[in-house]
Amino acid sequence: MKRIEFYKSVKIAGMLLYIPLILAAGPLSGYFIGDYLVKKIHFPLFVLLVFIIAGFAAALMETIRIIKLALRVEGKSGRNNP
Repeated sequence: MKRIEFYKSVKIAGMLLYIPLILAAGPLSGYFIGDYLVKKIHFPLFVLLVFIIAGFAAALMETIRIIKLALRVEGKSGRNNP
C-alpha cells in the first residue's frame, strides 16, 4: 500500500514540476510566432503583443488543468485531507 502512495506522490510532484516549464513556454512560443509574422510577413507590431498574450493565456489554462488533475489524483489516493 505504501508503494502505491509513493508512486501517486511522485506522479503529483511530476505534474506540478511541469508547471514552470509550461508558464515559460507559452509566452515564448507566442513571441517567436509573433516575431516571425512581424519580420517575414510584415504584420503590424501589435500582432507580437497579441501572440504573447495568447501564449500566456494558453499556458495559464493548461496550468489550471494540470492543478485540477493533480488534485483529482490526490483525492483518489485515499488520504485524509483535513
